[in-house]
Amino acid sequence: MGLLVRPVRADEMMLFNGRNLDGWESPHPGVWRVEDGTIVGGSMEGNPQNEFLATTREFKHFRLRFEYRLVGIEGFINGGVQFRSQRLVNPPNEMIGYQADIGAGYSGSLYDESRRRRMLVQADSDLIDQLEKPGEWNQYEVWVEGPQVRLFLNETLTVSYVEEEERIEQTGKIALQIHGNCKAEIAFRNLMLEVLPDPVVPPSSVISSRFGEGQSRKPHPPFEGVTFEPLQEGRLVWVGQENAVMEQEHGFFEALMQTAFASSRMTFRSMAWEGDTVYEQWRDLHFGPWPEQLRAATCSTLLVQ
Repeated sequence: MGLLVRPVRADEMMLFNGRNLDGWESPHPGVWRVEDGTIVGGSMEGNPQNEFLATTREFKHFRLRFEYRLVGIEGFINGGVQFRSQRLVNPPNEMIGYQADIGAGYSGSLYDESRRRRMLVQADSDLIDQLEKPGEWNQYEVWVEGPQVRLFLNETLTVSYVEEEERIEQTGKIALQIHGNCKAEIAFRNLMLEVLPDPVVPPSSVISSRFGEGQSRKPHPPFEGVTFEPLQEGRLVWVGQENAVMEQEHGFFEALMQTAFASSRMTFRSMAWEGDTVYEQWRDLHFGPWPEQLRAATCSTLLVQ
């Protein structure tokens, strides 16, 4: 039987029907059970090894929301949720892939299970202490789109990560974990998944044509009879291509402007090529017309390369 889902919205599905584990698989099904409309894994009598309950279906780009409750009395009290993961053949109780970690000081963090075997991003411990409610229900959100991974704990961003290794798969199963070497139980409920479309990346021909025809390298003559005087208050926004991107990275331009106009109270915003966008997409593809973007940025002075 395939994954049993109950539609909630046109773009959202429930991964757990609240009655049984249809659509899920485990080599040791006795570890996982349904209690009072929740999925429960592990035992207070002890968990000798890692155990995972995995979906039979794979997902690529998605937003996953769920609630968890972890309680334990001894050992490494920990669990997690795998995504873009696969079950190993040997040993079959293990999974390989990304994990949204839970418990033992790692809640809200991103771990790479059985692959690179290291924490990719560890959430700020002080922030997690403020957010997490130990032994109670907590909300978790996993948002994966292209190479970008974001984790939210109780509606607060804890991880923003961009995968740089092209060999890492962007599709796989979702799996629930109870860690080994502990006396603990973990429960999950309200597992909601929204499938996201593939990120839109313009064809190279479209990108190249935006640069127009090649221009002479002859420098532009200096402006005559004109001085640059930005407003004393407001926001200076600059747009442009590679030179503007370099200025954003190094901060020289802002330093020079602050020095030259020390009496002003201006702030700065880079909207250069690549500036606060992802996948090298042109701004007007997804952020709306330029006039609307500049109004949203409260631009009072505009510099264009």
